[in-house]
Amino acid sequence: MKRGLKIFIAALLALAMTVPLVSINANQPTMSELNQRRQAIQGNINEARSNIAATQRYLNEAEREIEYLNLRIMDTMEDLIILGYAMDRVEERLELATLELEQAREYHAMQEAFVHTRLREMHEHGQLTVFDVLLQSNSVRDFIMRLEFMARVSSNDQQMLLRLAEAEKRYEESLEDEERLRNNLENTFQEMERTAENFALLVDEWEARHAELTITHQSFEEMLAEYQAQERTVAQQIANEQRRIDAENERIRQAQQAQQLANLQLGTNRAWPVPGFHRISSDFGPRPNPFNPRVTQFHNGIDIASAGINGANVVAAADGRVTTASLGWNGGLGNVIFIAHGGGYTTVYAHLSQIRVREGQWVYAGDTIGNVGSTGSSTGPHLHFEVRRNGARGINPWTFLRGS
Repeated sequence: MKRGLKIFIAALLALAMTVPLVSINANQPTMSELNQRRQAIQGNINEARSNIAATQRYLNEAEREIEYLNLRIMDTMEDLIILGYAMDRVEERLELATLELEQAREYHAMQEAFVHTRLREMHEHGQLTVFDVLLQSNSVRDFIMRLEFMARVSSNDQQMLLRLAEAEKRYEESLEDEERLRNNLENTFQEMERTAENFALLVDEWEARHAELTITHQSFEEMLAEYQAQERTVAQQIANEQRRIDAENERIRQAQQAQQLANLQLGTNRAWPVPGFHRISSDFGPRPNPFNPRVTQFHNGIDIASAGINGANVVAAADGRVTTASLGWNGGLGNVIFIAHGGGYTTVYAHLSQIRVREGQWVYAGDTIGNVGSTGSSTGPHLHFEVRRNGARGINPWTFLRGS
């Protein structure tokens, strides 16, 4: 096993056993403590992810190595099968060479015995001399032929035995060659078997390494899941704490605004609600209902309407704080703004086409707050301007606008 990978696996296993999980106590922590805790957990998450990625790389390496070794084992086994076939052929040839050598030796021995027997018989009965051959010959020609026959018989016997000895030697050499080839093949076969066994041992080693890495990888995944669960818990705590802080800030803001309104003094600065447009289409007091003229009703404000007024700027009539900036029907007022000015006074700006301020905003006399429109219960573009005191209607707007 590679030393570096061994050290890495040992380090990861130790880390998996020793890295503590961030504790989450039951006491209500501060926002700063929650953010520090979340930052620590995120650090653990990043470290766990890094370790998971590292172990995955080593797992991939182990899988590639196991696959490579198994392929080498398969190749070696195929070579062993082919080599086994070759050894079978050599054994067959070796058996054939052995048989041929035995046959050659038997034939050689038989021929050699035949020659020896003939020589012995010739010796026992006396060997013919040239003179004996001459006496037995009928003519000179017969004498010459008999001598030549005797010479050929002796020469043939010697050549035959020599050829048989040479053939026997060739068979012996062939047998030795086949035996050497068989020994070489056997040595090669044994060496390849050892190679396959070594590959198998390496596969076992890599599989054991893979098993260790798998356990380590799973440990880090479990740690990551635990860290992520902790992060979700802390994130929820942060969200809850933020809502609590926002609610407390809103409560303080509203209390401060209520105190400010209570302390607000009605100033003397005044501004005409629709600069440049002064025509009053319906004044404060009793009037016919715009939608049913036969019915008389009390008009709690003044309607400012004139040619070209649609979209004109609407400004605050006095210094104050916007308490309502609402789009919609709003009881027939349409898009409407309420501004508190102190002393219990509130001005109302109704039927607007646009609202340009937000609730809680402080404005000064003459600041643009919206635009003239015809929203809500309206017969045409105009501004309904109204003054209320302590929530009660029926306050003459002219008195307010004059600053008295």
